[in-house]
Amino acid sequence: MANVQKYFEEFHDKIRIDYETNATLREKRDIILDRISKYLKDNDLPGFDALMQGSYAFGTGVTPLEGIEFDIDVGLCFKISDKEYTPQEVHGWIFKAVDGHTEKVEDRGPCIRVTYADGYHVDLVPYARWEDANKVTNYRLGHKDKGWRQADPVELLDYVKKARTAFSGTEDDKTKTDQFRRCVRYLRRWHDTIAPGKLRSKPTGLAFILMTVNGLQPAKFFDGKPDDRGALEKMAQRYGQTIGRITAIKPTPEYEDILARLTDQDMDNLKSRYRDLAAGLRAADQESDPVEACKILRKFFGPDFPVPSPENTGKKTKAPAIVTSSSSA
Repeated sequence: MANVQKYFEEFHDKIRIDYETNATLREKRDIILDRISKYLKDNDLPGFDALMQGSYAFGTGVTPLEGIEFDIDVGLCFKISDKEYTPQEVHGWIFKAVDGHTEKVEDRGPCIRVTYADGYHVDLVPYARWEDANKVTNYRLGHKDKGWRQADPVELLDYVKKARTAFSGTEDDKTKTDQFRRCVRYLRRWHDTIAPGKLRSKPTGLAFILMTVNGLQPAKFFDGKPDDRGALEKMAQRYGQTIGRITAIKPTPEYEDILARLTDQDMDNLKSRYRDLAAGLRAADQESDPVEACKILRKFFGPDFPVPSPENTGKKTKAPAIVTSSSSA
């Protein structure tokens, strides 16, 4: 059986995006936040604290494939209660602050979206945050159409952080990323590869995180090194064999199923893809030649998955012996 762990880790290093070390993304984010802060101050309006959300905060971002817009989620935690202002008012502040910053600024339901021509957008999610008489911090998400909605973005971050503790000791040498976060990235790129484009039927990044929380178990070889292929196979097999619908229940208010928007047919398709992935991962494990194993994996994860050259794997290509018609004198 071929050990393909090093190729998974090379793949991870190639597809990951680390926002804190990406100067361009960090600069764009900070310019927007500075612009909003200035507008609020100039108009004597309440200030906010920024809270990184989504892939930015979870450390599970992947470089987007063509046709997929990369997104950055930033929570704006305003120092107000849900009784002082309406979500529409708060949306208005943010929109006016960033309007004209790029050619496309939209006031959407849960956020204000600033889209860049480079192929990504920043979602600005407003929250009211205050401390009640019992010294408990309360959060409400400001939805433009649905009013103040229960939320706890900090608790969601803590929930995922706690789930990752089981994966302590599975970090790779180069990026120091644990198996949990690596596998979320693999799964996101896998699904973007086999279901290209931005489709409503595709699970969101948060859905893949919650599915990984519920379905991934740490996997290691006998020497203690992480086994990403084995961990992914067991998770894919579990979801591929699920009876009924796969669920991804958000562990914080409003406790919704993130996969509820998928139709029954979408769900059947997702489970079928998981079954195919499990079979592919199993087939790769049964290959003795790392080259052939990686060729199988590339079919699922796309051309960024490395395929080593035979001379670098220690495997010799079998060839017939050369038989001459006469011996030399």
